[in-house]
Amino acid sequence: MLPRLRNLGCISRNRAFDEHQLAQKHHRKKWPSINRFTSTSSNPSESQEPAYLKNPGKKPLLEMTIGSILERAADHWPNRECLISIAQSQRMTYSELLQRADKLAAGLIKLGLQKGDRIGIWGPNRIEWLVSYMAGSRAGLIVAGINPYYRPDEFDYCIEKIGAKAVLAPDSYRDQNYAQMLVRAKEKLECLEHAIIWSEHHVQRTRRLTDVEALPSKKDIEAIKAEQLEISPYSGCNIQFTSGTTGRPKATLLAHRSLVNNSRQAVTRLDTAGRKICLNVPYFHAFGMIHGVSGPLHVGSTVVLESMTFNPVKSIEAIVGEKCEVTFGTPTMWTNMIDVQTRSGVRIDTLYNGSLGGSPATPNLFRRIRESLRMDRIKSIYGLTETTAVCNQSLPDESHELTETTVGYISDDVELKVVDENGKIVPFGTPGELLVRGYNTMIGYWNDEESTKKSFTEDKWLKTGDQYVLRKDGYGSIVGRIKDMLIRGGENIFPKEIEDFLETHPSIVEAHAFGVHDDVYGEEICACIRLKPDTKLKKDDLVEFAKGRIAKFKIPRYVEFCEEFPKTTSGKIQKFKLREELEGRGVVPKKPKD
Repeated sequence: MLPRLRNLGCISRNRAFDEHQLAQKHHRKKWPSINRFTSTSSNPSESQEPAYLKNPGKKPLLEMTIGSILERAADHWPNRECLISIAQSQRMTYSELLQRADKLAAGLIKLGLQKGDRIGIWGPNRIEWLVSYMAGSRAGLIVAGINPYYRPDEFDYCIEKIGAKAVLAPDSYRDQNYAQMLVRAKEKLECLEHAIIWSEHHVQRTRRLTDVEALPSKKDIEAIKAEQLEISPYSGCNIQFTSGTTGRPKATLLAHRSLVNNSRQAVTRLDTAGRKICLNVPYFHAFGMIHGVSGPLHVGSTVVLESMTFNPVKSIEAIVGEKCEVTFGTPTMWTNMIDVQTRSGVRIDTLYNGSLGGSPATPNLFRRIRESLRMDRIKSIYGLTETTAVCNQSLPDESHELTETTVGYISDDVELKVVDENGKIVPFGTPGELLVRGYNTMIGYWNDEESTKKSFTEDKWLKTGDQYVLRKDGYGSIVGRIKDMLIRGGENIFPKEIEDFLETHPSIVEAHAFGVHDDVYGEEICACIRLKPDTKLKKDDLVEFAKGRIAKFKIPRYVEFCEEFPKTTSGKIQKFKLREELEGRGVVPKKPKD
């Protein structure tokens, strides 16, 4: 039986139900609207047809901006809570968000900012973060989210890269004194004119957020609504800095239209309409932008910030205390929440659905989520910053097997193809590099024409750098990053395959595999493993477990047991740091210098 859908404001319940029924019927017919080369084989892994699919979707793309969907949401659900910040003990409705956003937008214009100017938001998840982003969007500015853990040199690089004129931030958080660092940055960076602090206290050479909100007149604030028609959906709205794990981060420019439509599809497929969402992922990351910022505006969800930065204990407490029905996270976040639930024994009864993304996950993790957090509808999601977050996502009624072994179904209004090293399309079921084309691809890297050109083919296909297997039924799976593939004695080995296998061991919670130098074979496999509490395992035990289950050349030569792993703020494991640490301790050999 289909779940009862909630009232979607001005959209009638019957209409919402009819649309949901239509979508389900469409899926049961195996989404025949997909355009592809003619197919005769029913087994997606056995076809020799070229791995290309196009999903035209069933609804026209929205020609709207972030500011316009906020205004629409405030009209539909004026008194519904859009945000609950537990750490700040504050709650805000949709109408209050629009009012504050317009006041701040008008204040920023009073400071001299103009459409197309860049501003930065530097801080953890707070109510002010959302207000600042929406204000920037309503003012026609391009807003860049800055990693709250960045230190001065990293921050300076980002601000100078995009020529940001203003930065909004808290005065401090944990060991980060943002106000002090912003004052220093203003002295150093010619582009940075305004430092706006979320604080009740005055800090010399900065402005308080409340003071900027007080600058405009009533007429100035009212003018913001009229100016929305002057902002093009095709113009830049958001700059996402890539993770920067292999060098300086790139500044990915995304359009309003991309964010609006990508987020609409994400919340529609996951069915978050009117539900309470525990948001574990950071606002500044693409995952958070789609699921925590833009997505709720389409369906009137309430976002709960359990903490300013991810805390698994606070997350479980928020889910129970606020009766959250939805939550998101990277594999590491989900693993940490499971650990907390297991140790505390608290019973989770409210979770209806959620998404797992950000990096590849093992089938075992999906099963553990269902068992420990009592969430039967946990789903997969896959994409890149450069694809506005999502290009594959689970369908509502798919089997557990599909969720566990794929990254979801091709997104609406998107084309996918998989190519070899020469750019030739490989057959369905064959690994190769995934290329994406559609409304959701980035405008480009800000102030980096060379990198932008390298990222696209001449006919505008975006190169993802991911080793991917495309199936004829519209689903795909990630084998690994092309650069992460290791070659041992001529054999291509993908770390994810090793990780999936290792996590089938009953004592292993987490496994991360990567290549290290070897004089004989070129590369060898190293696996870093985290065990379940009160369990023991030796390398010899693991080797014995692997014998006869995987090829001998895939059995890790180096095994290191860890209690925690280095990761980015968005929860991605930093394997290069693991490798460097082990090399520094002499556990694995260093690669000789050329």
